[in-house]
Amino acid sequence: MNEDSEFNDSVGSHNGGEDTHMDGQAEETSVYSCESEEVYSDEQILAGPITGMFFKSAELVFRFYKRHVKMRGFYVLKTTLSKNYALFVCDKSRKPTNPKHTKRIGCEARVNAALKRDGSWIVTKVCRDHNPKLDSSLSRQMAGHRYIGKSVKRILEANDRAGLRPCKSVRLLEVQSGGPENMGCIPKDCRNYVEQQRLQMLGGDANALCQFFSDMQTNDNEFYYSMDMDGAGRIQSVVWVHSHSKYAYKEFGDLICFDTTYFVNMYNMPFASFVGINHHGQSIHLGCALFTSEDAEQYKIIFSKWKKSMNNVAPKAIWTDQCESINVGVSVVFEYTVHRYCIWHIFTKLPMGLKVTDGGYKTVKNEFKSIVLGSITIEEFEHR
Repeated sequence: MNEDSEFNDSVGSHNGGEDTHMDGQAEETSVYSCESEEVYSDEQILAGPITGMFFKSAELVFRFYKRHVKMRGFYVLKTTLSKNYALFVCDKSRKPTNPKHTKRIGCEARVNAALKRDGSWIVTKVCRDHNPKLDSSLSRQMAGHRYIGKSVKRILEANDRAGLRPCKSVRLLEVQSGGPENMGCIPKDCRNYVEQQRLQMLGGDANALCQFFSDMQTNDNEFYYSMDMDGAGRIQSVVWVHSHSKYAYKEFGDLICFDTTYFVNMYNMPFASFVGINHHGQSIHLGCALFTSEDAEQYKIIFSKWKKSMNNVAPKAIWTDQCESINVGVSVVFEYTVHRYCIWHIFTKLPMGLKVTDGGYKTVKNEFKSIVLGSITIEEFEHR
């Protein structure tokens, strides 16, 4: 919206439109200043640039042409922009090299502009021949015409901090703007912006988290933490273990459960916990981890750091979810540890593996649980 007012203040045309010399000697003209009241209507924008029209800069030529092509239904590129000459062409202007290419059709639509001696830019040639069929309703979906305004950014950031999901924020913006066609962007742009802001906030929160862990380590010498960050200072993974967890692991480290069923809502980062069982059958906390990706390399790092915090003593057995990435990490770091899948996860995924009608599912489920929970040995399970 601000660009439109800048065009209206900074674009002009020759009075006669006949003299297109670049020396500026045949006719005395001046570029409209920011105080000019010259306003270009939608009809003038739709008509587009004409030979002899002049601007303050080459960038303003491009912006005016961009406004015109948006109303027509296509997009333009800067192919040449030097000190004295500029050429703007249709984004489908390249010659086709493959019949399957849809963006290379050799379109001839273009605008040439040159620098005058007084510092202004004059349109020297305009070609309006456009090969593809135009549809102005599709302009808003073209990457070059999409933008997220400052007010939209503020609303997206505020809604995200309030815990509103991006899809609901987008729907709210569509209603406020009178329809998706008036937003200036598509839902994907909004989601990408929210994700980008989360990553930037995560970089600042990473420093705060690091300081928090450092303070805890000052108060508790045996508190352990390890953080991995990327070049931008954003967290890739972090593992921390309290001193009481270390002591508990020494006594009850035979079996642990690695649970990854939690997410940190604000950043959508997986949260994992290491849990053991004491002599009263109670769950005991043995460590935590946050990470950004659920690939095998990430799990290797997490398991290695946690094992290091426990003086490199691996558990005798570990329960995890059914995940190939976790399997790889366990097999590499806990080479001699017995690895089993958590029964709760198996039962949770049971509906996906049983193709039965609604009436028969409950019976099959009960029979399956009876076989699994009532079998002590492999032979007994196979026999039943």
